[in-house]
Amino acid sequence: MNRKRRWQSAADRARVAADLIAEAESLTDEAALATPAEVARERLPPPVPLARPLDAAPTAAPVDPPPVQTPPPPRRDDPESVLAELDAALDEHPDDPTLLLQRARAHVGAGNFVGAQHDLEHTLRVVPDDVDALCALGVVLARKGLWGEAVGRLRSCVERDPSRGMTWYYLGEALNKLDDLAGALAAFERAADLQPHHSRTLHALGVVLDRLRRPEDATRMYRRAREAADR
Repeated sequence: MNRKRRWQSAADRARVAADLIAEAESLTDEAALATPAEVARERLPPPVPLARPLDAAPTAAPVDPPPVQTPPPPRRDDPESVLAELDAALDEHPDDPTLLLQRARAHVGAGNFVGAQHDLEHTLRVVPDDVDALCALGVVLARKGLWGEAVGRLRSCVERDPSRGMTWYYLGEALNKLDDLAGALAAFERAADLQPHHSRTLHALGVVLDRLRRPEDATRMYRRAREAADR
């Protein structure tokens, strides 16, 4: 019987992809790696045996059965354990998009952007219209420093969903690295409109304005960035 697994809903995939994007976004030179989410469920002990009936004849004191040994669930701070469980699950369901997104997130948490890129590209082969996976791939490519590839993915993402402030930010970052200052300025301005108190966006906007030889505007943005960071 071909039963649809309950984690395969679009809402589940969007939630996991959003977590993945947030985790990849946190990987800057100043920030530590985020911890991947645990994917295993807690295992409950077996039920306690019922006591003997009240009208039964007295018997010798019952001997407690030996405890059932169950392996502990993967630790939240143990990426290798999480990845091992996801590998096993994907061996059985190699095209499950939510499992692929979960493993991509675990790869990001372990600092393995190559593995994350592979799983996200696989996800998009299975679900080509998954905007969350597309955005996450753009962010991962930016984190790898593949600025040209990142621009293509990030542009596609904001074309489909222009409300994503951090995607505009990463598009601006990639365009700035490619010396497309006009494009970077437009992307950062859009990001600042969507998230006016995001200090990294405001600071990046100041950097581009400096590069465009607009020192007064750059100084104003740096001031706004400091104020936002102190909020």
